[in-house]
Amino acid sequence: MPELSNKTCPEEELDGQALVWNQILSITDSLVLKCAIRLQIFDAIHRHGSAISLPSLAASLPTPCLRPTILLRLLRYLSHIRLINITNDEHPSFSLTPSSSAFLVTTSKQSLASFITIFLDEDFLAAFHALDVCVSGGEGEGSAFEMVSGETVFGRAARDPVLSHKFNEGMAESARITAAAMVEGAEKVFEGLRSMVDVGGGMGTVARVIRRRFPGIRVLVLDLAHVVDGLVGSDGVEFVAGDMFVEVPQGDAVLLVRILHDWSDEKSLDILQKCKEAINPESGKLIIVDIIIDDDKDHELHHARVASDIMMMAYGGKERTEKEWRSLLLRAGFTRCNKTRIKALQHVIEAWI
Repeated sequence: MPELSNKTCPEEELDGQALVWNQILSITDSLVLKCAIRLQIFDAIHRHGSAISLPSLAASLPTPCLRPTILLRLLRYLSHIRLINITNDEHPSFSLTPSSSAFLVTTSKQSLASFITIFLDEDFLAAFHALDVCVSGGEGEGSAFEMVSGETVFGRAARDPVLSHKFNEGMAESARITAAAMVEGAEKVFEGLRSMVDVGGGMGTVARVIRRRFPGIRVLVLDLAHVVDGLVGSDGVEFVAGDMFVEVPQGDAVLLVRILHDWSDEKSLDILQKCKEAINPESGKLIIVDIIIDDDKDHELHHARVASDIMMMAYGGKERTEKEWRSLLLRAGFTRCNKTRIKALQHVIEAWI
């Protein structure tokens, strides 16, 4: 049997090897998170109210766990990625971290559990396996999702009520976090407004957050019929079915929360034109809440912002740099704009005609 060499790799080679291996295996983080959400591990620990033992956790899951040793391995990994606290004694117990307690428990007001479920759905992930074809353009101008499924994300949601509900629930969760950061960190943006049109506002999540913080603003939520059908307005929030590519109702301000990143520049210009027609050129303004990729590259959310651009590439949209935002707004006829940083992935951009 040959002897093993004790030679060590040069530090640079080891660093490079670690970088590549970490990238290869980074998908593990997302899929373990999806597994934990589906098993309702975070909810079970939360319900227990304190640190819980492995046997108790295994017994408390909605689907009883018959393989506790495998569950333990999963929990160890969740501890490694700082989503679970684990004691290191002979009989370990498990508790939630501040991050998992706030964002991964389904009953939390900041929960992203539904968003994670839809984002990591097999059909949605399939688009990422077609990124190379999307980049090369060998199968036309469509998104990676279209190349895999033969339809757009929105087209798929429109014909599938179950998917539509899951999609809207996931978007509402994410929007709730963005909206809370928006009204807290950009109060001056809403000063003096009496009416607002929330374009593509879904189930009214953002609209209701705005109304609670600024009760003097009436908010009209515009979205497609299959989204708003059956939704009842109340407390200064109303719903109207319509198409932002056809007409946008008038208001003191038009709000686009995470809308333009879904669309190409050409489609975004069409949307912006309809928004401009709805705004009083003397006193109205456009409010965009979306990512600015290159703002503050040292920020802890910078990686997520850049990664979001790849996600939008898969689905047919794009995130934009500050220069790209200014250029897009200028092309649409808006003469000046201003950005406000908030405690979220997104920024608030104001634009005036």
